[in-house]
Amino acid sequence: MSIVYSLMLYLLVPVLLLRLWLRGRVLPAYRRHWAERFGYAAGVRPGVIWLHAVSVGEVRAAAALVEALRARDPRRELLITVTTPSGRETVARLFGEQVHCRYLPYDLPAAGRRFLRAWQPCVAVFVERELWPNLYASLAARAVPLYLVSARLNARSLAWYRRLSTLVRPSLNAIHRVAAQSESDRQRFVSLGLAADRISVSGDLKFAARLPPDFAQQVSRLQARLQAAAPLWVGASTHPGEEAILLQAHAQLRQRFPRARLLLVPRHPQRAAGLLAQCRAVESSCELSSAVAARGAGVVLVDELGLLLACYALADVAFIGGTLVAAGGHNPLEALMCGTPVVVGPCHGNFAELYRQLQTLGGAQTATDAGAVALQVGTWLADPDARGRAVRAGQALLQENRQVLERVLTVIGTPPDYR
Repeated sequence: MSIVYSLMLYLLVPVLLLRLWLRGRVLPAYRRHWAERFGYAAGVRPGVIWLHAVSVGEVRAAAALVEALRARDPRRELLITVTTPSGRETVARLFGEQVHCRYLPYDLPAAGRRFLRAWQPCVAVFVERELWPNLYASLAARAVPLYLVSARLNARSLAWYRRLSTLVRPSLNAIHRVAAQSESDRQRFVSLGLAADRISVSGDLKFAARLPPDFAQQVSRLQARLQAAAPLWVGASTHPGEEAILLQAHAQLRQRFPRARLLLVPRHPQRAAGLLAQCRAVESSCELSSAVAARGAGVVLVDELGLLLACYALADVAFIGGTLVAAGGHNPLEALMCGTPVVVGPCHGNFAELYRQLQTLGGAQTATDAGAVALQVGTWLADPDARGRAVRAGQALLQENRQVLERVLTVIGTPPDYR
């Protein structure tokens, strides 16, 4: 099975290269560093700590773990691999030159071996869920301890992996330990074939997130640029199809709150310029955040990376995208951490358990269409006390899960060759 899998990947190489080229038409960064995706990457001295985080969300979730690993052994260099340019930009913004950052190589046998020869990691830590049969086999052959942390496995992925059990089972055997997000995730990994004594429930690393040291300054700078004032709400990490719904909701809100403003933050900021005409068809006073005129706009399309947290802090209410369309959902905890209550659509995807907990506590509300979004946002804009209760409920859940980082570090431990 592994031979067939590898052969299929090699046959797909032209398609993978074409995909990078085509995506580069929208985001040129996809056309850079392509050799890294085939394992060509200059390493550093042997013994790096290697952490893999797919994209922006995983990098943010892993930030506290990165700092803890660096503090544990300051002499060790740390390598973070990602799969997207936005993930790479997030690593650069959070850590600068304090860590190395490369693209994860495709799961081609030669690419994985080439990558591991260059970097010679002493330990590999993968965030959330990434099963790569050839790369895992190469790690096992080199006796590199492999950990999955903040690991999740939904029912759909479980069914898919079961169909590929002869390929997946050796990958599971290569994993040293798994720190699962929830008991449900733990049970799914066990049912897939992972030994029960190699998995424990540690929680979601997103609960370990902290605001950056200069957060107050970031918020002040953005407020000065946009001249942001209440009532203000944010549509965060939106996907195609969601912007139109939120614009309809905003038009309804303006009937009740004529001075209401919307900060619209697409999941991929490069989409913002293309959305401008669509926004102006509904709200003539619409500008890109990078434009000087944004300070007076009724709708501001955020076309810059790294502003989402500050947008949350400025807003009275946050709508979390990826939930009105089936895009997997996005993390609501950052909004609550900034003191902003959360409205979401019905498609919770990868965050179903988290939203269930939040809604049980009253820290989030679901809205299914533009009218429902406008109603819930308007309710909280009009009632600061209700808004405050929702924020406190969400922050209570944050507080309950503050120990997740310590539990993950305990799982990783100190392997013999980690010293």
